[in-house]
Parts: sequence; structure tokens; C-alpha cells
Amino acid sequence: MGFVEKFRGIRDKNQSMVCVGLDPDLDRMPDHVKAAADPIFAFLNEIVSATADLVCCYKPNFAFFGSSGRAGWESLEALTRSIPDDIPILLDFKAGDIGNTAVHYARMAYEKLQADAVTVNPLMGKDAVDPFLTYADRCCFLLCLTSNSSSSDFQRLETNDGLLYQVVARKAVEWSSGSQCGLVVGATHPGELGEIRRIAPSLPFLVPGVGSQGGDAGEVVQNGLDSTGSGLLINASRSILYASDGEDFVQAARQATIDLKAQLNVAAEQAA
Repeated sequence: MGFVEKFRGIRDKNQSMVCVGLDPDLDRMPDHVKAAADPIFAFLNEIVSATADLVCCYKPNFAFFGSSGRAGWESLEALTRSIPDDIPILLDFKAGDIGNTAVHYARMAYEKLQADAVTVNPLMGKDAVDPFLTYADRCCFLLCLTSNSSSSDFQRLETNDGLLYQVVARKAVEWSSGSQCGLVVGATHPGELGEIRRIAPSLPFLVPGVGSQGGDAGEVVQNGLDSTGSGLLINASRSILYASDGEDFVQAARQATIDLKAQLNVAAEQAA
């Protein structure tokens, strides 16, 4: 089953647009979890178990695992095996390198870690993206207009074909012919989100920036839904993972996910 089919299936089953970002920070984990033999896995496995009926995707951020060296890699492998098979895994590592190197990034993500999708920086052009697109059942999310404050340094530059983020969106549509392609569009740009949706009416959008970064969930839904009332994976990480730093962290994470899911679904009903 390809990424898009898996995403649609779990979206309908769970009635959810919530993508939970799995960004393990040992400094923010509850003290009792830090004592586990593998605290990263112990912490995130609890989060997954508590939210699997509430989400449409999980998004592990590779840097948060890689900074722990071999132990972090092993935690990530264990985690990807533990996530239910019907929930897609979107590996966030924003790869972007020459074709031969990109081949190995794609193998790492898709074959070793069994990710269903990845985030890719398209700045080096199509030969850096092609190795990810050759896996017909996986999805490549191109960075388009990101949620960080300095995204305008490059993403809003004028080109002969429009602003750079507009060019990326059109390329994603072009490259999605015969492949699965999506876009990363920050929740902190709600107006542009609607513009990008008009450029790419049927592509899935990964939308970070809701919650801790200040993006408005209602505006994201209003501007980002596709014609079928779907197409959004709205990511929340810190606001769910670290809703509590006490022994009730599991219950707090579940409640934060329930609240976000409900907020998004109300917004979708209002936008219909």
C-alpha cells in the first residue's frame, strides 16, 4: 500500500488530520522515563500507544535520534517497528544532495527504516529528488514555504517564474506525475497556504508550525483543505510530547491530541 492510500485510510478511520512529530529531547522527558534502558523508545512508544487512534501520521525527526549516536539509531529502528502498520511514517530529515548521495539517503529512509515518506530540500534540483521519487509507493514532501522566521531569506526570492516557493509548488505538481509528491507549507503562512493549494490542488501538505510556533489551526484548515476536504497532515510535536513533564505525560499527550483533533475537525466542518 502506498503512502497516499495508507494516509487516506487512517485519516478516514481515525477522522483525523493530526500528525504527531516525534522529537525526543532527553532534557524534557519525565525523570522516571530517563531511567529506562532505552529512554527514547520508552518515552515515544508510550506516546504512540496513547495516540494511535487519534492521528493520521507520525513524523520522527531524524536529528533528535541521530544526536544520540548509535543508541538513537537503535531507538528509531525500534520505534518504526512498533508503530501500527496502518499508520504512515514520515521521516523528517530534509535530505538534499547530488543524485548518487541521494540514492543512499533514499535507501536509508525507505529500506532500512521503512518510512512511508520523507521530507526533501529541492534546492539542488530534480536529480537530487529523483532517487526518492523512484519508490512509487512512497511520498516525497518538498520544502516549499517553511514555518521558520527566516524562511523568506530564500523561499520568497523573485525568479523569472514567480517567487521561489511558487516555483517549488509547480515543480511538485509536475514531478508527481507517476510518483507521490507532497509539499511542506508552514502554518505561519496561512494566506500563502491557500495560494499554494490553488497551485497544487491535489497534493498532500505537511503543515508544521501549529501550537508552539504560533500557527492558527483554524486558518490552516480553511486555507489548506483540498477539494475532497482532506489533504492536510497538520503536525504538532512539543505541544503534545511535552504537555506534561510528570508521570501523567501519557494522559496529557493523549488529551492534547484529542483537543487538537477536535479543533481541526470543527474548523473543517465550518469550511465545508
